[in-house]
Amino acid sequence: MDTNTGQFFEKTPPQSNGINTCTLGARTYKLHIITLPSTTGNEAEISCLLDPDLIPFLPNPLPFANRPNDNPNFCVRQTVHKGAGMFAVRDIPAGELIVAEHPALILPSGKFPAEVYNELGNRLSKERRAVLLSLSNSRPKEECESPVEGIVRTNALVLELDPKEEISEDKREIYGGVYPFINRANHSCGPNAAVKWDLASLTESLYALRPIAAGEEIHKPYINPALPRETRISILQKNYRFTCDCPWCNIRQSLDPRVKQSDFTLDELTQIATSDANRAQLGTWIFTHPGYKKWSTDLARTDDVVISSHIEALALIEKEGMQGLQNLFIEEIAMCYSMLGDIGAFREWGKRVVTLNQVEDPALARKFEEWLVDPEKGIKKWAWRKRQREYMPGRRKLKAGHDVEFVDGVDAFQLLFQFPD
Repeated sequence: MDTNTGQFFEKTPPQSNGINTCTLGARTYKLHIITLPSTTGNEAEISCLLDPDLIPFLPNPLPFANRPNDNPNFCVRQTVHKGAGMFAVRDIPAGELIVAEHPALILPSGKFPAEVYNELGNRLSKERRAVLLSLSNSRPKEECESPVEGIVRTNALVLELDPKEEISEDKREIYGGVYPFINRANHSCGPNAAVKWDLASLTESLYALRPIAAGEEIHKPYINPALPRETRISILQKNYRFTCDCPWCNIRQSLDPRVKQSDFTLDELTQIATSDANRAQLGTWIFTHPGYKKWSTDLARTDDVVISSHIEALALIEKEGMQGLQNLFIEEIAMCYSMLGDIGAFREWGKRVVTLNQVEDPALARKFEEWLVDPEKGIKKWAWRKRQREYMPGRRKLKAGHDVEFVDGVDAFQLLFQFPD
């Protein structure tokens, strides 16, 4: 692919082993270098292993490389026992972008020969390859002969390269990317940051889910934090060779895998069971509690039923550090207040929607920014329920039912390149 702003091209660096294609089963893949142009001379290289049928669905023309951040809000430094980590160098408010970067590698989730992984790394510039090889590798050599494969399986984040599902179902695959900075963020079951992939710019963004204080470590989730503690610990030990030491996992002896649950005190068992129950409840909350969409036109439901339910959910989210789930609850609370004609409460919650969605959902943030200028004119059904109540002053108010319209997005943050069970 040649365009006026970027290109795919083959290059043969001195350390190349000359591999240009790879066949795995019935599929043949092509090794590519994507070079994103730059107006500042800071081009970005992405070394790829791609099904040729996928290439036409990538951005064309290619986007420009991200500009370097002249005032970063984070630094990378060594931790006591987790290798390198990302740390805030100043206070980072909720919703703020921490870093946006292009992957160094893009490849499918299958297991390829060691020489293919080595070639992917060799095709990068000397500096970018050195940064790639400095990333954490939790895989012993007997599992991953190539250090590049070990780094991929330890760090790769899922990318969506065919969001419109234009490739036939039998040829669809899961792809992942490896990032020099974002992959420095260590895991927590109560993460303070999340990631979002944007195909149009070939960029992964790491952004704050809640306020992060200067000096605080920046964490993202490697697995679904709604899973029970024992399951989370088991998955992390199997796939990443560590035991999580976040406050929701590190309960006294819990860092020693030889300690069985029967050895915990009653208080510790109660603490674990309560947290597991909270997380399980949050994982299914939207399917078992009333939601805005059906409530908005159902006058049989009390006016505060969704607001009360969502505020309860937000309290559990705060307790368990699962702010990755918070945005839809906050959006729906704001919309409930719009239907009730409460301009003060709508502005309060609407501003939170704008703040928290600058990276996660910019279109939603812009829509709320427009509404906040003049909600009464901007929102078509402003105060609809309030008006209906005034028209029907004697109508009996019934208890809340259990309707939902929300889909959990936690799995979007998971690392994926693991060996199957």
